[in-house]
Formats: sequence, structure tokens, C-alpha cells
Amino acid sequence: MTNEHRNSRRNLKRSITRFLDQTGHYYILDNVASIMPSVSNYYDSFMFRMSATLDHPVKVQLMQQALETVAARFPYFMVELRRGAFWYYMQPLATVPTLQADSPWPCIGFNVHQRGQLMFRVRVAGARVACEFHHVLTDGTGCLTFLKSLLLQYLLLTGVECPDSGDIILPGKQPDPAEFEDSYQKNLKRGVPEALTLPKAFHMAAPSLPSYQFRNISGRLDLAPLLDAARQRKASLTELLVAALMQAWLREYAAAPPKARRRSGHNIAIEVPVNMRNHYQSRTLRNFSLNLMICLDARLGAWDFDELVGHVHHAMRLENNEHLLAPQIVRNAGSARKFIVKIIPLFFKDIGCQMLYADLGLSRMTSSFSNVGAVQLPASLQEHVERFDFVPAPMRMARVNASALSWKDKVYVNFGSRVQTRSIEQRFFSQLASLGVPVAIDPLYEEQ
Repeated sequence: MTNEHRNSRRNLKRSITRFLDQTGHYYILDNVASIMPSVSNYYDSFMFRMSATLDHPVKVQLMQQALETVAARFPYFMVELRRGAFWYYMQPLATVPTLQADSPWPCIGFNVHQRGQLMFRVRVAGARVACEFHHVLTDGTGCLTFLKSLLLQYLLLTGVECPDSGDIILPGKQPDPAEFEDSYQKNLKRGVPEALTLPKAFHMAAPSLPSYQFRNISGRLDLAPLLDAARQRKASLTELLVAALMQAWLREYAAAPPKARRRSGHNIAIEVPVNMRNHYQSRTLRNFSLNLMICLDARLGAWDFDELVGHVHHAMRLENNEHLLAPQIVRNAGSARKFIVKIIPLFFKDIGCQMLYADLGLSRMTSSFSNVGAVQLPASLQEHVERFDFVPAPMRMARVNASALSWKDKVYVNFGSRVQTRSIEQRFFSQLASLGVPVAIDPLYEEQ
């Protein structure tokens, strides 16, 4: 047997996340999730949201029935977080998920360490149903998969016929183990160096909102002119939007007082998650994304927007490569295999993770932009869903972040913010409007 085959077998064994002991089944955390319980709190919750707005007010009893049916199909989400001696793990929770009334403040007010609590919640208000998931459980792909299954089951209960469910997961079938594998461990390559550390990033010095508030501003953009603007600059839709966000931050840096610039870093670093299922043959619904870091030294001065789009385009094309992303898997999955890491008690792991996350994580990024792409539903369901929205998780240092998706002929960009000023959002949408893209700001929630 070759070394490559031995390594593949080891990786396959380590990708298993469901185990059985004398107390019953339990799940181990995937390697990206393993740090999150240590750095989560009630307000920096690591909760993100996918929501759908229907063409009618949600019928709560039917939605509750649909939720109970669908949740049983995803047993790896029906878990609570537990502390072990050396690692966190997830224990199946024999409970029935219940709908909650929505809040003006999405994604906050959640303690992942609370016993007897699922790590996701489904909230309703008017015609909107929202799924909020903790990143311990999954990423955007897993959350959207759950939401689509929930929508299908609910609409079937309302009398909508759906002869072809497409790729939507249906209740009643046993989950495939591939759905909850740790694809980081499965695809770890030996001999690959760890990812390099970036310089400290620029952060806004603006006053924060009260800790219980997390403002969401949603922009609705016409897809066709946005694609035209991207094609004219030989860029993708995501590249154009990332460039607009980069431009907003460059202008924020230029407007900052000199003292604020000296206190912060000069690197504008935009984190762009990449769905690694597109690089590997993975069907996991656990976390499986890595991050491109699109960077620019703000001391280089102002950039023409077309120049900036070109920079982002080439940076993303260069970095979005299996070989260049592999070091992140080594850093995430490889460290957990080290004997010295395994034997450190969880109490000390918590302290170490908090220090590393602050120094090597949040301090190295200015903002994030996550685009899950086009949402697809069977034709028979499309007429009943007016829009989808994706709200990013709140973060402590990178306090203004954005996420996007497209539905039918619209692109929905949502900003999540912990600061009082709306300057980044205003600059971002103004930049797109200057390209001839119609922009509408939608009040999804009560004025925050």
C-alpha cells in the first residue's frame, strides 16, 4: 500500500463524526467548529441567518408541523453542545423544535453553552420565516439546505403541489453519513505548509451600538445591470461586489483621523468564504468552507474603481485554487491531530483559542463578504417565495460585514453591523448606484 493510500484511509477514518459509547450516540465537532464554542458569547453569537419571505403570512401551526417533520431528517442538527475533559462535543437532544417570534435584532441573544438547547432556531414574523444556525453546526450551505426542506414541507401542507422536488432533501429517508462527515479531515494533505499570517487589519473606530443590538440593512439590486457592470469590467458578480466593499473601506480609512489610523492597521482585508464542496467531491452539511483574504494597503492611496475591480478579480482568481487553499486545511485540521493539542484540558484550550482568535483571526480582517450565489427552488414553489435573505453573524472586531444571494432577477445584499454609523453601507450602495445599478433599501425589520 502506498503512502498516499495510507493517508487517504487515515483521513477517511478521521472524517467520521458520529460515535457510540455507553451513554449513546454523540458527534464530534468539525475542525472549523472546534474553536467557536470558546469564542462565542451571548452577543457575539456566531449565529447567522437565512430567511425566506412568502407570498402570504406564515400559517404558524402548519409551519410548526413542517419544522417537526423536517428536523427529524437532520439528526446531526438536533444536538446540544457539551463540554468534555479535552474537547467539546455534541449530544443528540430529544426535544421538539418550536417556532419563535422574530426579533428586530437578528442573530444575537443566543448562548451556545446553555444545556438542553438546540444550536439553531426558526423564527417567524408576518410572511417571513428565518433559520438562524450557529456555526458550530454548519455553514451557509447547510442552513440553506435546511430552509429549503422546511419551505417545501410547509408549502405541501398548505396544499401546493410539487411533482419534482429537485435536490431538496425530503423527510422519511435515513441520512447519508456523507452529510455529516468532517470534510476538512477527509481532504487533509500531508506535507503541505500551514497558511501564512497576515498583517494586522484596519478597523473602524466608530462608537458601537448597544450590546443587545445588531443592525441589519438590506439592499435589493437588479441582477441584469449588476451582471452587465461586472462583464464590462471582465469580472464576476462576487468580484464586483467585493470591490465595492473594498472601495467603501478605503474611503473610510481616508476619512479617519490620523490618530485612529495610527492605532489600527493599514491593511484593508476582506474575508471571502469559498464553498469547498466545489473543489472536492463533498456532500457534507457540516462546515466546509475556507476563506480568501483580499487585501490592499490603504496607505497606497485612492484607487479608481475599475482598477480596484481588476485587483480584486486577479487576487480572487489567484487565491481560489485548491493548492493555495490547502494550507488552511492543514492549519485547521492538522493542528487537532497533534498529540500535545489533544492532551491539553479544555479549560486551557478555551483560553488559548480566545487569544489565538483575537490575534490571528479577528485582528487580521477588516470585514467579510459571503455570497451563497443563486438560490434554486422547484418551479412549483417559486411563485410562493418573494425573496430570500442572508444575514452574516455578528463579530466583535470586524463589526461591519456583508452577505449576498440572488433570487430570480434580484440580488439581495445584507449588512450586519455593530456600529452606530452607516457609512460603510452608504458608500457601498452609492458605489453600485454610480454604475447605473438600481438600488432599493428594504426595511426588513423595525427601525433599529
